[in-house]
Amino acid sequence: MQMPDANFRSPSYYIAETEARCGSCSNWTRVLALALPAPHEIMIEDEWQSANTGAFLFHVSKLPEAVRCLLQTARLFRSARAEDPPDLCWGNHCEHCGSLLSDEELHCEPGGFMPGDAEAAQAISLLEICQDFQAVAAGYAADPEFFAHMRKR
Repeated sequence: MQMPDANFRSPSYYIAETEARCGSCSNWTRVLALALPAPHEIMIEDEWQSANTGAFLFHVSKLPEAVRCLLQTARLFRSARAEDPPDLCWGNHCEHCGSLLSDEELHCEPGGFMPGDAEAAQAISLLEICQDFQAVAAGYAADPEFFAHMRKR
């Protein structure tokens, strides 16, 4: 199914998993992210352009139904209230206290999905899903450092 407002697309994608410390309760919790392999495409100024590098997506607001179902099963929940539209925003919630974890901390600060070295990158696993992927996302971390050192499963 085509998503007319998608700004990312790829013939496959990864569900990335690692652990992060919750800012509210200080417990370690499992967190998930969406990643794209090379090559994938990004919409820039109304034109699809090829990106020949891996990338992480964050501030994700729209996903196809199949991807939403898979992420809900894997415990990546939307951050919206129950009465909001289902595609408002997707984000990780602490397994212990239910607090929303910040995408900025997970993707833009050391730790989470931004490891500081190759050894730390091995704490991130990448499960490849061999299905067409589309999404609307406001955050895009292209060519993440140590992406090649993350564990593929």
